[in-house]
Amino acid sequence: MSEKPAEALTEFLRERVGDHLRSVVRYDEDGAELVYVRDDVAERYSTAATERVFQDVRLEGMGKPHQEGLYDHGSLNCTVRSFDDAVEMHFPHDETTGVAVSLDGEVFAINNTFIGECLERAQE
Repeated sequence: MSEKPAEALTEFLRERVGDHLRSVVRYDEDGAELVYVRDDVAERYSTAATERVFQDVRLEGMGKPHQEGLYDHGSLNCTVRSFDDAVEMHFPHDETTGVAVSLDGEVFAINNTFIGECLERAQE
């Protein structure tokens, strides 16, 4: 997988959300690697924990054709998981390549995004 899309996304996110960017992972059929990880996030994850995250992201990417077959919506472009402290976005390119991004959970509230506004109303 080309490094350019993952690096371009990392640069965009660093400009857009600044210190709220937690990590960016690029993966392909040969493995996965951290393109970016914020220092405090790196300290919280052991090598084994990081490898489990890599494995999970790659497994999810393998499900891209299955998901596309379930829904008559075209190509699967991104999945988003919103946790209390972080938002995980996964951009599978195909079954074996993609990019996963982690942001601080407050980013959605800070930037008044549509999902952030929906989350506020859903929790009322």
